[in-house]
Amino acid sequence: MLQTHGNHEPNAFDLVRSDHDNASRAGNRDETFQAVFSGKELNVDQSHTGGDSVIDPGGARESLAIKFRFIVPPEVEILLPGLMLTAVISAMALHTGAQLHYVTPLIAAMAMGMVLRNAFILPAAYKQGIFFSMRQVLRFAVALLGVRITFEQITGLGWEGAAIALVPLTVTLLATVGAGKVLGMDPSQTLLIATGTSICGASAILTAGAITRSREEHVIVAISSITIFGTVSMLLYPLLHKLGIFHLSDAQYGFWAGASIHEVAQVIAAAFGGGEVSGEIGTIVKLTRVAALVPVAFVLSWLAVNRGPQGGDGAAAARVAFPYFLLGFVGMVVLNSLEFFTPKAIRWIEIFDMFLLTMAMAGMGLETDLRQLMRVGYKPVLLSICSTATIAAISMLLIKLLIL
Repeated sequence: MLQTHGNHEPNAFDLVRSDHDNASRAGNRDETFQAVFSGKELNVDQSHTGGDSVIDPGGARESLAIKFRFIVPPEVEILLPGLMLTAVISAMALHTGAQLHYVTPLIAAMAMGMVLRNAFILPAAYKQGIFFSMRQVLRFAVALLGVRITFEQITGLGWEGAAIALVPLTVTLLATVGAGKVLGMDPSQTLLIATGTSICGASAILTAGAITRSREEHVIVAISSITIFGTVSMLLYPLLHKLGIFHLSDAQYGFWAGASIHEVAQVIAAAFGGGEVSGEIGTIVKLTRVAALVPVAFVLSWLAVNRGPQGGDGAAAARVAFPYFLLGFVGMVVLNSLEFFTPKAIRWIEIFDMFLLTMAMAGMGLETDLRQLMRVGYKPVLLSICSTATIAAISMLLIKLLIL
């Protein structure tokens, strides 16, 4: 029979006082509760030797937290605050983009995120979900972008498209390393900025940093520099295109955005700012650059093993993450080329994909700390400017020569 204390009414979480066997089972139940809920929301007093366990009456909050966790796993629950925040910003940005002709939803989401990040103090509970939006949500959204493209479009780019994607990448990587030596910068920091600018932004920096065992502050500075100059490019490119300063067609503009802007999300925002044609071309060119991360990473692994000061740990250095979202992108392209999707299905996938991309841009804005960027010193900033200008100029030159 249930035992109550005072005016406390029995509930589903009261434990049963019984004989020795029942007390053992109650103790096991306590251990299970504490294992599942980490002993934070459920405060169990086991000081009674007779088997009594009294739940500290924390009220409905504790009970609700317990019931909620039976529905949502803890590893999902920790992501919810940040995901909900980026989703709300995404919805607001999509509405804003629909109302304002010269503001795309992706750029609006980035701006809203930056305002929140730098004007207010975000609780730590949002951190995991924001990072998840920037990384996993973005990768899934990029994979879904394949529904916009067919193999006929890809092969239509020809060898010129491959050259525009890879030649500026290679030249910029080598030129940035050389410029870093001239400026007297740390080789590790120089390499991080070089890979981030030439390949794919933060993903390349994190990969190169792990392989070369770079110092944490060098990684942070490189990501900050790449983020700010990639953002400037993302905002500036559509404006330059609309003003017709470089006299680029929509296709040429797509090549330029895809070949020279740093992050995938930044390329998508800038490229689609020039229209559907430029957006699709920019995405293909950018993903070609992303794919180049794999061979570059293995080259860095070889250099780290054979030339680095800690090169003895070859197994650790050689583990390089493969961008699996590219396989999803290719899979969607295959299905679309085979006319697997109906036009209506493609439309709904595109709408959902744009929502996810806007979430990723909101996350990127929420992670941009302008105060931190102001403390990086002039050398990384100068190197990032030179590197960004180099890849923009070389890709523009190739486009003028190869794309009519």
